[in-house]
Amino acid sequence: MRTGYRIALAALGAAFVAAAQPAAATEYVEVLGRIENLSYQSTNDPDDLLGHGWMTARLHVVKVVGAKRLPRVVLVRYFGHAYYREGRKMRFKLMRGDDGVFLVCAERGASGLRCP
Repeated sequence: MRTGYRIALAALGAAFVAAAQPAAATEYVEVLGRIENLSYQSTNDPDDLLGHGWMTARLHVVKVVGAKRLPRVVLVRYFGHAYYREGRKMRFKLMRGDDGVFLVCAERGASGLRCP
């Protein structure tokens, strides 16, 4: 009977330690925010009739979905053939780039950066 208590206490202790550790850092974060477009850089593909390119913008974060914290304004880059509408609150999935600029993940079926 005592062995059963020891096993139960060991399992309870392991669960407590696991809960006390911070969640694993993720490279993706979902936010609600408003876009302020800054610049456009064309891909210069002669076969691209729509004129796809990389847009740079400021994202004014209204709410972070999940536990990750972000500054109120972050620099983002996204791929497309038109700017996002400014001033409208939208939901974005972001991936942190190597240079500190966040990349906007494309929605399913859209062209752009694919994120899981």
